[in-house]
Formats: sequence, C-alpha cells, structure tokens
Amino acid sequence: MAEERTEAGRDGSRGALAAFGALALVASVAGAAWLLGLVPERTPAEARVEEPAVGALLPLDSFIANLADEDGRRYLKATLQVEFFGARVPDEFNARVPQMRDLMLTLLTSKLFAEIRTPEGKAVLRDDITNRMNRALNKDLVKAVYFTEFIVQ
Repeated sequence: MAEERTEAGRDGSRGALAAFGALALVASVAGAAWLLGLVPERTPAEARVEEPAVGALLPLDSFIANLADEDGRRYLKATLQVEFFGARVPDEFNARVPQMRDLMLTLLTSKLFAEIRTPEGKAVLRDDITNRMNRALNKDLVKAVYFTEFIVQ
C-alpha cells in the first residue's frame, strides 16, 4: 500500500513538472520573439490619442445677477472658470466671450434661490451652463464649468 501512494505521488509531480515546463517554454518563445522584433508594432490606428488630463482653463469675470424669486431681493455673485477639451482656449470661444456672458446672465436671472442653493442644484446649473455654451458654439468645446465663487445674498 505504501508503494501505491509513492507511485501516485510521482505521477502527480510529473504532471505539474510538465505543465511548468510547457509554461516556461511558451514564455521563453514569446520573450525571444519580442527581443528579436518579431512582434508587430502597434499601428497608428491602434495607438490611442491621449487627451490632456486637465484642459485649458479660462477664468471669466464675476457675474452679479438678480435671482427670479418673487420678492426680487436676492442677488447672486458667481465667478467661474471654463475648462476646454483641448490644451488651449479655442479662438472661437475667445471671439464670443460677450455672447457667453450674456448667455450666463440670462440663465442666472431665470433661476430661483431654491433651485441653486443645494449642491445638486449647483451641479445642474453647471451642466446647464456647459450645454448652453456648447450649443452657442455649435461644437463641443467646453468640457466643464467650475464655480470659484458663489454667493447669494
């Protein structure tokens, strides 16, 4: 009975040794092919174009606007920065800054205090600003809008 266990143990170790040998053979063939340059290079179509992690940022002057509340006594002062997809501010946006400011003032004066006082409300406002700017430009140039100052009085 002791002999049966020994032979069974040898067969198991032979299988593991054979599997390890096959794995080592495959790895060495792949390594040799890579060293000899037999592995094809990535084509330009396969290479991904890396977008910058942070696009160009353009600070806009502060906005002061009356909110659309019934009593008309609430004012909003907001300062924001616009982030673009590219590494530089597009010339199209620079040429239309007055239009973007008008768009912002019109949007801000249409908002109620209850709509913008929560973090969710500010997030919706950011998305709305981004979408309106991109629609006015007829291109998706604006990636995000960041509030650097947001005061309601």
